[in-house]
Amino acid sequence: MRVDAPQEKARPAPRPTPHANVRARAVRHAAQAPRAPAQPIAPAPVALRVEKTFWDSATASGVVLGRGPIGVQGYVAAGTSSATKTATSIMDIPQSVSILTKQQMQDRGSVSLGQALTYVPGVTVVQGEGNRDQITIRGQDTTADFYTDGVRDDAQYYRDLYNISAVEVLKGPSALIFGRGGGGGVVNRVTKKADGETIRELGFSTGSWGRKRATVDLGQAVSDTVALRLNALYEQSYGFRDFFDLERYGVNPTLTWRPEENTSVTLSYEHFRDHRTADRGIPSIGGSPVVPAYPASTPINSFFGNADASYSKVDLNRASLVVDHKTDFGLEIRNQTVYADYQKRYQNTFPDQPVALATGLVSIDGYVASNPRQNIFNQTDFTYKFSMTPDIRHTLLFGAEIGNQKSDDWRDLSRWNDPFTGPRRVNTPFWFPSVYNQVFFTNPNRRRHTDLDLAAGYVQDQIEITKYVDVVAGVRFDSFDLAFADGLNGQQFRRADNRWSPRVGLVVKPLEELSLYGSWSRSFLPSAGDQFNVLNVTTASLGPQGFENYEVGFKARILPRLYFTGALYQLDRTNQQLTVGPIGTIIGDTRTRGGEFGLVGNVTDEWQVSLGYAHQAAAIMSAQNAGAIGKVVPSVPRDTFSFWNRYDITPMFGVGAGVVHNSRFYPTIDNAVIVPGYTRVDGAVFFNPGKNFFGLGEEISAQVNIENILGATYYASAHNNNNIMPGAPRSAYVTINARY
Repeated sequence: MRVDAPQEKARPAPRPTPHANVRARAVRHAAQAPRAPAQPIAPAPVALRVEKTFWDSATASGVVLGRGPIGVQGYVAAGTSSATKTATSIMDIPQSVSILTKQQMQDRGSVSLGQALTYVPGVTVVQGEGNRDQITIRGQDTTADFYTDGVRDDAQYYRDLYNISAVEVLKGPSALIFGRGGGGGVVNRVTKKADGETIRELGFSTGSWGRKRATVDLGQAVSDTVALRLNALYEQSYGFRDFFDLERYGVNPTLTWRPEENTSVTLSYEHFRDHRTADRGIPSIGGSPVVPAYPASTPINSFFGNADASYSKVDLNRASLVVDHKTDFGLEIRNQTVYADYQKRYQNTFPDQPVALATGLVSIDGYVASNPRQNIFNQTDFTYKFSMTPDIRHTLLFGAEIGNQKSDDWRDLSRWNDPFTGPRRVNTPFWFPSVYNQVFFTNPNRRRHTDLDLAAGYVQDQIEITKYVDVVAGVRFDSFDLAFADGLNGQQFRRADNRWSPRVGLVVKPLEELSLYGSWSRSFLPSAGDQFNVLNVTTASLGPQGFENYEVGFKARILPRLYFTGALYQLDRTNQQLTVGPIGTIIGDTRTRGGEFGLVGNVTDEWQVSLGYAHQAAAIMSAQNAGAIGKVVPSVPRDTFSFWNRYDITPMFGVGAGVVHNSRFYPTIDNAVIVPGYTRVDGAVFFNPGKNFFGLGEEISAQVNIENILGATYYASAHNNNNIMPGAPRSAYVTINARY
């Protein structure tokens, strides 16, 4: 593990480069840059501060602001503290990890989480019914395995990146660190912190589909012990789809107080609002029992349904308090409390059947739903480092998490033309898919309420057995107690699950710049599912779903700032509820086998790359319905590939180019519809005239991003056989940033 190792244990790098210094500091926990250095065009060597401030000395003491990537330079991070809750080199983590740094996301023009994840091989961005982030990782579909600074952020909404410094994708079951779920992996957003650095950044973006987006990032130390930071966003945009409209804004002030050298208190509050048109795409057409159907041949902008009656709204209020303290005898204590209130409501009309070949008609359905949720979590971690012998050193972590989640799931179905006797569905000609019939939501369908209490304890030991071998081993115990009430039929259920989630990993380092690893881990998901909304007479008697992952891989630092990684894995999921048709489910087991590799960092000082390829095969191994056995798991392309480059021609000009490829996939387990594969080419131009361009003491940078340069017609995602989302045509955006 080489975490906090004595000086004599660290082997020298081949030559004294700035990156080598960063990596050594990250591995020893001796120092950590609180924020990635500004690198408008080319990654610059990490500056060494001459004047020591209180903020510098506090960081050097081992008290760090939050968890997340460490040793960040440009596209590469030397390590992270999210995967193990301790700052650990990438080379020493027995798990596949993809880290999207701030510069990566900025260079590609990513402003939302879905955009950022498009460039992560092995991750499929699912449609999410036009109202939420939804992804499939290693064959596991999820709407809930999202985290902010290591704390569960599982409500259903679209996440923005205005206040985010990095996005981490940790693949494979991660219950030891994150708790239930996370069978295929988790996505953790790392927020920007009040770190004492003076920041004055303004950003504006405009371009295709009427985008108007402005961001603000202001921060500074207001005294020797207090620092403030404010991030804010406003966006109003349209889209390539007919009638689409989006308005969102967010404000996120943070305060950090350091009453003494070894203590840090961080307070953060965020208000975020996202209102948009709920758009569920187009239906399929054709097909037979032996020939699959395909997305209907309709203009990609065609809206199926009543756009005036389709919207998605979320209002988020989230507050967090984090206290970090390091005792005189070396025990690190971290306590984090988070309260989040999500007010989510959406109303949608959508095609719910394929195009009728005989008549050319499409059936339009609809419903309105309200899904408010209140989360409160508290995590307390203790970390202690000690040596049993000069060659065997431990980083021991133990801690606890408690929480409560209250959720509602209310739904009313549509009635068309008349609020009392109107039909649930209305038909419209395929060539005229937008309808203007009056729709009323007067047919009650759900009145569900859940109250979840959870408590967990965990222990983990990272053992360095000489400089060549590391062992990571730990176990977590979760108590999951869910009360469910159905307001329509008066039924009440209670389900309590107590589960152990172990993880064991072995890392062998035959060379300084090469590590080989193997790992085994288990996770679970209670029978109520990701969103606790499927508890009934049948599921209340079911045990939790189980995930078991075997993985081997390698990580190599082939150049001072260039990492090459690879992994092979087998992930088995048992007791899974598989969706059949609009509302039906069956119980089955699935298996995903796959491999992936990635290359990220600097090939030269001027050339940065982020490349990845994943091959995965996910199938149903057993099921209540024998006809489902052998079917391919939905939204799992067999092959995914992405490659992004940035090359700085001069200190003032740079260019970027990227390609994303996904092979075909099936939207549902019946495999009756094929969504074709696609290849999309993106590009960018960067301009940085340097400081004081307008004589105001500012540093200006600008970039133009063009998505889908070749104008490919493709289908990006799906929710089911008849909610298939076309990809955007050629789109261009101009972004200007000013730093004072």
